[in-house]
Amino acid sequence: MDELAERYRANLELLEAARVRLQAAADAGTANEAERRRLETVKELLTPVAVSELDAEGNVVAVQRQRQFLKVDPEGQGRAVEVLGDVQHAKNVAVLVPGMGNSLDTFRGQSDRGDLIRGEAGPSETAVVVWLDYDSPQGLVQAASKDAALEGGPRLAEFLNELDGLKADGAEVTAVAHSYGTDVLGQALLDGGRAKRVVMTGSPGITKYVDEAADFVQPPTRLYVERAPGDYVAYSEWHGPDPATFPDAIRMATNDPIANDEAVSVHWHNEYYRPNSEALRNIGRVVRGDLASITTTDTSRSAETKLVLGASWGGPLNAVADAASRVYDGVVALTNPSPASARAAAAGVVGPGAGGPGGGARATGVTRGRRAEGPRR
Repeated sequence: MDELAERYRANLELLEAARVRLQAAADAGTANEAERRRLETVKELLTPVAVSELDAEGNVVAVQRQRQFLKVDPEGQGRAVEVLGDVQHAKNVAVLVPGMGNSLDTFRGQSDRGDLIRGEAGPSETAVVVWLDYDSPQGLVQAASKDAALEGGPRLAEFLNELDGLKADGAEVTAVAHSYGTDVLGQALLDGGRAKRVVMTGSPGITKYVDEAADFVQPPTRLYVERAPGDYVAYSEWHGPDPATFPDAIRMATNDPIANDEAVSVHWHNEYYRPNSEALRNIGRVVRGDLASITTTDTSRSAETKLVLGASWGGPLNAVADAASRVYDGVVALTNPSPASARAAAAGVVGPGAGGPGGGARATGVTRGRRAEGPRR
């Protein structure tokens, strides 16, 4: 048994041990609601899944296989890193980083999203790793803080570098992140994580001083961004300038530029991975390296949220969120500095990316003004 297969087996055994423990508590009547819910989750994670494979004659057949976990933690909020496909032989590998509101109990939804990406990119040549190895914020209050990204980013950076030893030589890695997951991925890139290409959807910003891709994405890596009409999270720019406004990012269309009866519309914050949508098609194109087929857009917040008489709500939301985030940052800095910021202050360095790859050391209080929306490439 090779090392990767051994890791898969060991994590299934860990889940089985958790199932036995939780089932015993349920049978004894001592399990609480969270434990009963976790028992159902563990059972689902242990259930084999149907996959399509080629038989000896080259025919596509459905087979059952155990799920493949590089890491799993059934305790507390729970964490998991799952491989969809054959990461050792795939031509293209995508790493999916989920956003807020995720836990082991919601992991199946992220695994399904990974399957959609793999299907769009070409399942015969693509593997997807669903990476939930951080404590995803469980509500808006937690998501307002950068702490989860500052703590999870280094682990993601370590995994991206570890992936070099797991994948086939020459396989290209695309990191795909949604919402708060873009904060985690941005921090990972600042901490030395590497990927061939980077995709961010519905980002609330990376950090205050990052207002172009070159601040955190090292050449030849390119940044591809999606912002759907009405995405209030991206409009807020709560954690920093919207990557969709970066002059050196490629902003992909989320809706079919040639509308037809088959078109699937994508709006708001959680529709980027809808089947048959231009948003998902563009993500698949990036993952498989079909960059010439990507469709782009340059719409502004105002155009995306236009109301009657020429008014829009996107701009006012951005202004209000900007003011609120500055107040929030000031209060947090005075009353409850994060462990990461405390460590940086003790070292005489300010900013989560200070001195790290993609950003050099930056003086206290130095931030760039937020970039106005304009034409994009």
